[in-house]
Amino acid sequence: MTIIKESNFGDTPFQKLLGHNLSLLNQWNNLSNTLSGSEQLSQNLKEELRKMLAQNHGCNYCKSKGKPNLQFSDQKSLICIGFTDVYIKSGTNIPKQVIKVLQSTLTDKEISELIAFITFTTCQQHFGAIMQLEA
Repeated sequence: MTIIKESNFGDTPFQKLLGHNLSLLNQWNNLSNTLSGSEQLSQNLKEELRKMLAQNHGCNYCKSKGKPNLQFSDQKSLICIGFTDVYIKSGTNIPKQVIKVLQSTLTDKEISELIAFITFTTCQQHFGAIMQLEA
């Protein structure tokens, strides 16, 4: 059971917790939709990264959407997966050599999108965990 009641606004249990504040819900959804869309990094890769992060953030609702399968073979995806793994283990203390690999493989636009996606997804999953959102 969540720590607050669901509101009448939102399409998912997660959104209904945000729905107590409509402006927050709308802006959150806008950012979520923007980051989940396919700009520089594919939606499939982003879903894989989301699943990786979910296994470590204590949000049962987030974990319920499946475990990562790590079935990517292209260099860009492998670098993004590796970076996400380092982030999971090290937090914001990313070693300089990892940053150099990122910079030598991805464009600035791709790096910005990757890190924005990872950190926003982490925020979403922490929200779900603190709210005790279940599957």
